[in-house]
Amino acid sequence: MSNSPSQEAARSVHILVVEDDPFVRQILEMYLNNEGYRVTLARDGQEMRTVLASTPTQLVLMDVRLPGEDGFMLTRYLREHHQVGIIIVTTRHDTVDRVVGLECGADDYVIKPFEERELLARIRSVLRRTSGLPTRPSAQPIALNRPTPFHGSVLLEEQCLVRSSKGEDVPLTTNECRLLGHLLRNIGAVQTREALSVAVLQREWDPLDRSIDVLVTRVRHKIETDPKKPAIIRTVRGAGYVLTPESALSTTAA
Repeated sequence: MSNSPSQEAARSVHILVVEDDPFVRQILEMYLNNEGYRVTLARDGQEMRTVLASTPTQLVLMDVRLPGEDGFMLTRYLREHHQVGIIIVTTRHDTVDRVVGLECGADDYVIKPFEERELLARIRSVLRRTSGLPTRPSAQPIALNRPTPFHGSVLLEEQCLVRSSKGEDVPLTTNECRLLGHLLRNIGAVQTREALSVAVLQREWDPLDRSIDVLVTRVRHKIETDPKKPAIIRTVRGAGYVLTPESALSTTAA
């Protein structure tokens, strides 16, 4: 019996399942193999790194409760060092855990027990968003730029930090630094989520993808006086985000 076109396309996709429960590993392996995907299993972070070092991987299904490094720590590591899609698959139902997972860099979040068709739909959605974009080398440094002043603070992209008016250094993650740097280079111009996703995350944006919104929230907490009432990075309803020129704030204050 010949394979369907979707299964033929899936054969080029390698999915790494990081899961310490042998029963769940077996279920995921069987289901994904039946859909035509190539699957490798890992029980913890060490096995995950071993696989990634030798096998090109397009997507990682990540459990949260793992021996040693938990799934959130490993997700943060993956986002900083590898160009892969990441879906957290866990029994945790708390909204806080879901937000933490997305903040760590996950592309999506699935609750166990999951419905197989829903999981497959989410896998395909993440693969569409992350495929066909330039591969980012491991630990690629941010392009060096001169210190960029804004609203009394200074962005130091080389060091990945913001220096406040009080001389305090606030560290940024790589993606936080990319986001702030991009907004500063386009100060006063509205940046769509589509544009920010390509420039910062190096992948196409999907309407279901909340990664940019989460990233903006994280940066606001580090640079805004009142993150709940942001004055520096403002939301433009229905469009995206804009970094407000200082002159605009002075006019508003007056």
